[in-house]
Amino acid sequence: MPTPMRMVWGSAIAYWLAGIINPAFIAIAVMIALFIPILIADPFFPSQPED
Repeated sequence: MPTPMRMVWGSAIAYWLAGIINPAFIAIAVMIALFIPILIADPFFPSQPED
């Protein structure tokens, strides 16, 4: 599982690529940035093990 800092860098790089390659990378950067709170909260609320 990627760390939140790796997701921040991935989002920043996708935003940077939007200016160079394709403006659609802005949507990818936003989706990556919105996923960061899930990664931060996941260790605090573990799921129940399947029996």
